[in-house]
Amino acid sequence: MAPSSDLPVLHHGDITADWLTGVLASFHGVPDASILSVAQQSIGTGQVGENVRFTLTWDIDDDALPHTVVGKFPSPDPTSRAAAEATRTYIREVGFYRDLQSKVAVKTPEVYYVAERLADNDFTLIMQDINPSTVGDQIAGCDVETARIVVAAAADLHGSTWGMGAELEKLSWIDPVTPEALAGRVALYRATLPGFLDRYQTKLSSPIVKNGQWLGENIEAVLTGHNLPRCLLHGDFRLDNMLFGDGIAAPLVTVVDWQTGTSGYGPVDVAYFVGAGLLAADRHDHERELFDLYAQKLTAHGVVEDPEELWHSYRLGSCSGYIMAVIASQIVGQTDRGDEMFVAMASRHSAQMLALDVAALI
Repeated sequence: MAPSSDLPVLHHGDITADWLTGVLASFHGVPDASILSVAQQSIGTGQVGENVRFTLTWDIDDDALPHTVVGKFPSPDPTSRAAAEATRTYIREVGFYRDLQSKVAVKTPEVYYVAERLADNDFTLIMQDINPSTVGDQIAGCDVETARIVVAAAADLHGSTWGMGAELEKLSWIDPVTPEALAGRVALYRATLPGFLDRYQTKLSSPIVKNGQWLGENIEAVLTGHNLPRCLLHGDFRLDNMLFGDGIAAPLVTVVDWQTGTSGYGPVDVAYFVGAGLLAADRHDHERELFDLYAQKLTAHGVVEDPEELWHSYRLGSCSGYIMAVIASQIVGQTDRGDEMFVAMASRHSAQMLALDVAALI
């Protein structure tokens, strides 16, 4: 459903049974049904948006009607909301569901309602609740079989948009790949690195600190060292942004939180996921196997690329999680879980960078 200036933007406290009836009953082909009551529960651990599950009681029993839906709204935290405005986070998520959801092969939630008031950095998104499923845990990590499922999903996402960089960058919400955009990202990392190192100085070993400083000196070369066609990147392709089902009642993996969607190089998403999602021993033993699976799955979408170029981009992509940890930690509201996650990301990606000898590529 495309957003329209005629659709109202609501916050979760404004949503009533009558309003949700108007959104959901006809959509699901049961126009005479009515919602009798709605219960709300905050869910997720998002740093930038607020997610709410609505549990619905209908006046009739019909399998076509959902008993729960999920709403996504701007963060109530002023710091996170300001960061979302500066990075156009909400614009990106609305843009993805409006313009690209139907074009990607990866599983995403069905959207029932999306409205935007972007001049006020405001939006409303009502979507399918993927149920039964469990949310991935970035800090705990995942096992190798789960990683294989996610890597295959990454190939579906990238393969269905491979080589579409120029077309994607015509969309108003996707930043074009320009020298100015690159300079902005380089400047942002360098500006936020001192605060990151100061905040977490007691939790970061000397090699991790040195990797962050090395990145500060070489980030431009890291970001520009790719020789592949561009595709749609998720941009924050990690366990906290994935829902896992049994493959029968719910998909094996559903990818959510499209607030960082951008045009870029596919292996970067994969390196980002593998570096942060696997614990050190599993990454050491299975990283190349997972990369090879990704490369193999790309061919099902007609992607034919030099495997060494794909591997080159993957190695450079191992820096992406450290970059994200530094920048995000300094521009969103601080939480205990956020702090733990950012330290884990920097630590795991630092080890990944060293194992892949990224410095040899520069």
